[in-house]
Amino acid sequence: MTSPRSAQPVVVDWDTPAATSRTELTTHVWTAPPLRRGSPIHDKAFAALRDLKANHVRLLPWWSSPRLSVPELDPPADGRTSWDFGNLDPFVDDFLDSAQGRPVVANFATIPTWMFDTPEPVRLADDPAAIHWNYEQGTEFRDPTLTEVADHFERIGRWYLDGGFTDQFGVRHESGRRHRFDYWEVLCEPDIGHELSPEVYTRLYDEVVRRLRRLDPDMKFVGLSLSLVELNPEYFWHFLDPANHEEGVPLDAISYHFYGSPELLNPLGPDGNLPFDHWRSSYFSQADGFLRQVRLIDSIRRRLSPGTKTFINEIGTFNPDVMNPEPDVPEQYWALGGAVVAYLFSELTRLGVDLVGVAEFVGYPGMVPGVSMLDWNTGEPNARYQVVKLLLEHFDPGDTLHTTGIGGLWSPESRFHAQAFTTTHGQRRVLLVNKYAEHVDVELPGAATTAHVDAGTGGAPAVTDTVSGDTITLGPFATMVVTMR
Repeated sequence: MTSPRSAQPVVVDWDTPAATSRTELTTHVWTAPPLRRGSPIHDKAFAALRDLKANHVRLLPWWSSPRLSVPELDPPADGRTSWDFGNLDPFVDDFLDSAQGRPVVANFATIPTWMFDTPEPVRLADDPAAIHWNYEQGTEFRDPTLTEVADHFERIGRWYLDGGFTDQFGVRHESGRRHRFDYWEVLCEPDIGHELSPEVYTRLYDEVVRRLRRLDPDMKFVGLSLSLVELNPEYFWHFLDPANHEEGVPLDAISYHFYGSPELLNPLGPDGNLPFDHWRSSYFSQADGFLRQVRLIDSIRRRLSPGTKTFINEIGTFNPDVMNPEPDVPEQYWALGGAVVAYLFSELTRLGVDLVGVAEFVGYPGMVPGVSMLDWNTGEPNARYQVVKLLLEHFDPGDTLHTTGIGGLWSPESRFHAQAFTTTHGQRRVLLVNKYAEHVDVELPGAATTAHVDAGTGGAPAVTDTVSGDTITLGPFATMVVTMR
């Protein structure tokens, strides 16, 4: 792997610990139609999820396919309810089977639209796989006390945690299930869609948590789950202030998201998008802007509720035209998306974030395909998946981070990112991320072996090599783990 090109040196202070990682890396699974039983990719997809061996994978029944994710599609009327878990239960069962007993996070996020004041009911296609981008409507609850919506989530909780529930007309519905979730996250991205205010969201969080804690006192809770499309610090100032919560309601963790996009207000390419050659600069500059937001948010958390954990449980990148049923996604994109993930994982670990979740396990044409970790046609892993697997296999909470520089300990980064770790088993490793589509030579004396994913490895597992000499070459958009002698 040596090269005659001029190499940039990586310098590490191995003698001085800079921080201790407490970051778990994971992903999330949503009720994507390609994951239904009988789908051509079902078995391979869940086998790939199982093979990650990740803790705290998140299950997210999402509103875009409401017939799959909403077990109460119609309001109660004439003594009858619409409760039906027939489409949702298989997702939950297959998800929990893939976890193999590892801790998981549940987020039954979708509020039935009939619980909001809307001009008219939302009409649904008969096909459960149909995408309904217009399902999430309304900003005012028809029951402003929030009792109706809290009852809804309590019944879902009872279905999965307590064997069943009694519905609005006193009819008993038995599930026979006694599952346990390590965390329950309350809603997903309430700042968009229904545009709940910080005050309303906090009231709803308290009401849901108060009810569900009775079912499992050991279950913990995640709040906010903000999109950060437009940062509103008031969500954090209000929610993280214990004075704004009912007595005894825990603030175990907060969550929020990041997605990079190649779309700009002043585009350089057709259709309002940058050409692919410029995507990398857009993604990495947006990632750096997000990291500045993380520092701001964490300063609020430390001031108001320092015991609350931070879960950044959706990170990823969008391709252009996220609703296009025939997306044009360059093959190099998947390695580039993986490089953005690896860079953010490294930086968020350094900032002390407790969980980083890569979004998402399956996307597909018409439904944000660029976030996918699998090929939606075959179920085979792509380069984004292989980057996540590479990181999971080489880094753990408890690892020690060391001050790392390129050209010198305090030199700014140039074409690649570097971060050194000593693992909990005493191994010295360096994570390298190439931010460019060109090869980059790195000088790293003492390197023994490498494992890498890049634009040339496709969806194959990370390639391992033995290092001879002091120079290592990073391929286009490479994510590489170097193990030192």
